[in-house]
Amino acid sequence: MSELSANPTGSGGFNPFVDIQVADNLEGGIHYTSRKTNASLVYFSITTRKISIPAVYKDVTKKVLVKKGGMKAWREVPCTIPERGKVLPIHYALGSAALNASAKRIIDRYVLKVLENDLNAIVEIGSHTDAQGSDQFNLTLSENRAKNVVEYLISKGVDSSRLIGVGYGETKLLNSCTNGVSCSDQQHLTNRRTEFKVF
Repeated sequence: MSELSANPTGSGGFNPFVDIQVADNLEGGIHYTSRKTNASLVYFSITTRKISIPAVYKDVTKKVLVKKGGMKAWREVPCTIPERGKVLPIHYALGSAALNASAKRIIDRYVLKVLENDLNAIVEIGSHTDAQGSDQFNLTLSENRAKNVVEYLISKGVDSSRLIGVGYGETKLLNSCTNGVSCSDQQHLTNRRTEFKVF
């Protein structure tokens, strides 16, 4: 509610310009303002409102990386994979996956020739190790041996879709020279091999 009062200024006669004092009933007391204006033209409409603006909240979902992911690829292969492949007479040095010139000639003679003569053939290159060293080390070593053979064949023009490289580690020993068994170097050498299966 507002109250309006006019106070003439000067003495004698009516002064059309007066001080207008407006009192507004506001929360916490009365607020006064003054205006000097022509009394015959004074029109006031004063409205005071108190508005409450609510707080705004937003739910945020945060994802935290716990473990890095990756990608795996699978390839369809025929179900008629032979149990044993033909052994390539490649003699790897102990703990090595390197292919020397002799090994590459053997691959050309046994594997590359098959792939060139039969364009529909798919070959699995399976590499094995002896039981010397840890299981994990031998698994990685056999995978590297198979990988090197596959990459060599690709360098000779063979499509990668026709090649499957598998590392078996020491899981398919050809003799009893397993962990903790004393064997000769020749017996261990029998297990360090690369086989190929054609299907």
